[in-house]
Amino acid sequence: MSKTSRGGAAPSAGRATIHDVARIAAVSTATVSRVMSGGKPVSTEVTDRVRAAAREVGYRPNPAAQTLLRGRSQTIGVVAPDLGNPYFAEILKGVAAEAAEVGHHTLVAGTDEDPEREYRSALELARWVDGLLLCAPRMSTPRLKEVAAASRSLVLINRVLRHPSIGAVVVDYSEGVKVLCEHLAGFGHERIVYLEGPPNAWSDRQRQRGFRTAEALGQTVIPIPCGSAMQDGYATADEALKHQPTAVIAFNDHVALGVFTRLRELGIDVPGELSLIGIDDAPMSAHTDPGLTTFAVSTVDLGRLAWQKFTSDPGAGVVHLSGSLVVRGSTGPAPRKRRRATKR
Repeated sequence: MSKTSRGGAAPSAGRATIHDVARIAAVSTATVSRVMSGGKPVSTEVTDRVRAAAREVGYRPNPAAQTLLRGRSQTIGVVAPDLGNPYFAEILKGVAAEAAEVGHHTLVAGTDEDPEREYRSALELARWVDGLLLCAPRMSTPRLKEVAAASRSLVLINRVLRHPSIGAVVVDYSEGVKVLCEHLAGFGHERIVYLEGPPNAWSDRQRQRGFRTAEALGQTVIPIPCGSAMQDGYATADEALKHQPTAVIAFNDHVALGVFTRLRELGIDVPGELSLIGIDDAPMSAHTDPGLTTFAVSTVDLGRLAWQKFTSDPGAGVVHLSGSLVVRGSTGPAPRKRRRATKR
């Protein structure tokens, strides 16, 4: 059995207490607490002695106790509407990487596109963390203000709320849709179906603002309720075809890929008979046949920018992230005659 520096037996593994450290380092428990929590300054000599004693007995501070002492948890809460969507997983990757660089942890809650669950999760997380990042929150404005009041700090991703203590980082989706419409206009497309995102999605409204460009280009845009998942695109594809478009723009790449699957089942050639476009440039979009034309956004950078906003000045305005057009094989010249609605 190993001996302590003061001649006593070391405590059993996992059972060391702050009193063991204080006894070995020959200091008070209050001094040990200050050293381990990073509280009031302690001399270098005493700090080294306390940390050496802690290593010797295998003492690990209780995180909950440290939080009480510091008044900070060094943890950030992140709430996302769909953890199964790689878009949000990439945002989390960016946030977690930045947080880890400065010794912070990340607590994550998924809400399955349920505004009520989102609201409850945000309020619960706010009790335990130093602040919240809400990814594309679906809850109402009054409830979002309630969450802001309950949080030490709050930053929104892809949602803007006029509030002095709430900052935001958003993708310029309005500009992205303008670019997509101009791309299709260059191929002669005049009739476009847009598959809408979730009804509570702020970013969907920004996308729809971008379609004002279509009117100036002589294009007709038909919006159809859809959603954000691949199965939503698959289920809505037949309805889209009834409007005889020459091109379809989907809320995101996952919706577009669902449409792609259904078009193949129907024997519709992409892009010979119908051009198809997504948004966000999901990893799989480059590997379809043909590849999916899309408006690319660096979601990892979106997460990093959100963390930087959180740690610098969370209440100061909105940070905008631009994207870029990625042209692949799913778009081409508009057919001379629109395909007739598929018979069922």
